[in-house]
Amino acid sequence: MVDVIILAGGYATRLRPLTFTKPKPLLPILNKPALDWLLDLVAPVKPRSVYVSVRYMSELIEKHINSKWTSRGLNVVVVKEDKPLGDGGPISWINRLHGLDEEFIVINGDIFTNANIAELLKAHRDNDAVATVALTQVSDVSQYGVAVVDERGLIREFVEKPEIGRAPSNLVNAGIYVFRRDALKYFPKPGEYAKIALDVLPRLIKDKLLYGYVIKGFWYDIGTVQSYIDANFRALDEYCPNSCIQGNAANVKPPAYVGEGVSIGDGAEVGPYVVIMDNVKIGPYAKVRYSVVMDGVTIERGAFVDYSVVGSDVFIGKWARVERGVVIGDGTYVGDHVLINRDCVVGPFREVNQSIYEQGKILL
Repeated sequence: MVDVIILAGGYATRLRPLTFTKPKPLLPILNKPALDWLLDLVAPVKPRSVYVSVRYMSELIEKHINSKWTSRGLNVVVVKEDKPLGDGGPISWINRLHGLDEEFIVINGDIFTNANIAELLKAHRDNDAVATVALTQVSDVSQYGVAVVDERGLIREFVEKPEIGRAPSNLVNAGIYVFRRDALKYFPKPGEYAKIALDVLPRLIKDKLLYGYVIKGFWYDIGTVQSYIDANFRALDEYCPNSCIQGNAANVKPPAYVGEGVSIGDGAEVGPYVVIMDNVKIGPYAKVRYSVVMDGVTIERGAFVDYSVVGSDVFIGKWARVERGVVIGDGTYVGDHVLINRDCVVGPFREVNQSIYEQGKILL
């Protein structure tokens, strides 16, 4: 059998203000927490145990797992880090606490993908590999470590953030790994901090033990607000091309996701490319497009929301305008006729009664 480790302990600073009140693994994609997408992803390989390594807002993640996964056939175990361990430190720590199986899969908790984990595991076994890293193709390699792979599939090196036009390939580390148990000697001692890309992979590459496997399908690193929006939009294309509407909702342009308990007023325009989660109220003549709107939000008559992320329990007043690129944290109040200009970041739990004309202003 195989064990799985999902690394979910990071602070997710680039996703603030959303992650001031929600840990990144619980940010929803189509109303389903990112963590649940990953748990569903690994379920087909029938792991012995899935260990979720947590630190930031660990109690919320543990509560979610206990309420959603105790009766679903996966043995999901929460492992709390008592200090930051990076993404490499939790591996040896979990092994000390629980004893990892002869093979184990490690997945970064901030990715959204439909990669076939069973195929990755098969490739690892076919190569009789000590370690295999999943690779994915990207159009812009300048923000990644780019893999150099030989004809046997062995990784020769990773070239960090190459200049445009100088990259040796378009294959980057997808944040999914398969290790044989004897790879544990390349990890730090239990309780020590380490980064897989910096401290573990180079040693495996030096010993010619790291294989690469190119995954098929989509892949998103949801570590930024833009990539979080992109992941939701890709999920719409993939799973709701003609819209997924849980209740009664008129005037919705596909693709769209509309959750339960949503009300949409007469003359309102919703879509395209919108994710409207549960118990949202959209007033008459309001317009919402290219946006992610979380649960419990109220958007009053005539308000306009464009290409933005609106956190849970936000109130947007009558004829207010939320322009492109805005992120509003949970529990924020936006008054009537207020304008929030492009790329502003607001909240959580702020009252905005005057317009914000300055583009890119941060109001926390």
